[in-house]
Amino acid sequence: MIDVTLAVTNQLKKIIPGAIVYRETPEQNLEEPSFYVYETMADSKVEIMGREIRTHLYCILWFPNSKKKDPGVKEQCEYMRNKLLDEFNQLDDLSVRLLDREAKIESDALHITFKIRYRVARLDRAPKIASLEQKGGLKHG
Repeated sequence: MIDVTLAVTNQLKKIIPGAIVYRETPEQNLEEPSFYVYETMADSKVEIMGREIRTHLYCILWFPNSKKKDPGVKEQCEYMRNKLLDEFNQLDDLSVRLLDREAKIESDALHITFKIRYRVARLDRAPKIASLEQKGGLKHG
């Protein structure tokens, strides 16, 4: 099983070492600055030969340090937006690129959305031929 959310959090921690990343809904007293990563939708489409194309839509919220006055909240968000648009373009753990990245600043937080898409093949659990015995010879010989 592939844990895409873990791959996203690991990539964020590679880009920003020591970053605080929440996978569950943060409580009221979350630490700042911090990230909140969640999946908004997953989709699977069947292809031929038992393969599937899976798509995951994700959202990352980044909460800047609201107690810091210089730089201000908007400037911190702009800096992080540029850093993530420059460096957060693939998930090394899964070897997939991020698609359709969007970043916007709303309510004093940075919102980044993106999509990942990958192909999976189902494991064929049907019994296989373990050994084959063959008798050979020449016809009419």
